[in-house]
Amino acid sequence: MLGVHNSYVDRIGAATERLLATVRGLDDVAISAPSLLPGWDRAMVVTHLAANADGVRRAVEAASRGVVGDVYPGGRAARDAEIEAGRGARAEQAEQALEAACQRLAEALGSAPDSTWLAPANSPRGEVQVGPGLVVARLREVEVHHVDLGCGYGPRDWPFGWVMEEMDRAMLDLPARLPPDIAIVITATDAEQHWVAGSGEAMEVSGPLCDIFAWVTGRATMVAGREAPVLAPWR
Repeated sequence: MLGVHNSYVDRIGAATERLLATVRGLDDVAISAPSLLPGWDRAMVVTHLAANADGVRRAVEAASRGVVGDVYPGGRAARDAEIEAGRGARAEQAEQALEAACQRLAEALGSAPDSTWLAPANSPRGEVQVGPGLVVARLREVEVHHVDLGCGYGPRDWPFGWVMEEMDRAMLDLPARLPPDIAIVITATDAEQHWVAGSGEAMEVSGPLCDIFAWVTGRATMVAGREAPVLAPWR
C-alpha cells in the first residue's frame, strides 16, 4: 500500500508496539482483572485485539487475491463467542496470541497491492472498503482498547493528530447519539477547534481534545471536570 496507506501501516505498527509493551507487563493475576469495559476482563480485551488483527488480515489477504473476504466468518455471533472464549486466559497465552496475530497482519499489510485499499470486504457492520473501513479502524481498535485495559495508558497518551482525525469521523454519528432536542457545541481548548451537532437546546462541552474524544467514545462521562451529556453507545 502506497502513500497515505503506508502511513497507516506505520501508525498501526507504532500503536501495536505500545500495546504489546503493556500486555507483556501483565501476569496471570493482572490479566484476569476487570478491564474498563463492563463485563470484560483484560484477557478478553487482548483476545479481541488478536482476533480483530486476524480478521483484518483475512480481509486484506482476500482482497489482494481479488476476492471479497469476511472479517469474521460466522458474523457477529462468532466474533462475540471468540471474545468470550478469551475470558480468564493465561497471560503468556494471550500475549503470544496477540503478538502472532499482529505480526501476521503487519506482513499482510506490507505485501498488499495499492488497489487493496479500496477493495470491498464483509464486516459485521456490512460491506466496507478494506482501507477506510478496516485498516483505519484497526488503528482505532488498538488505541481505544489499549485504554480499555486500564493499565496506565489513558486518553492523554493518544497521539494528538490521530484524535483530531477520529473526532471528525465521530461527528458523523454523534447527532444520532445525542439526547433528543439537544444541540452540542464542542470546543477543544488545546486545538482551537469547534464542532456542532444536533438541534435544540444548546449545551457546551469544552476541554482538552483527548478528554472530549474519550467522552465521544464512551470512555468518560466528564470533560474538564464537568459532566457531559449522556450519549447512546458508540459503535
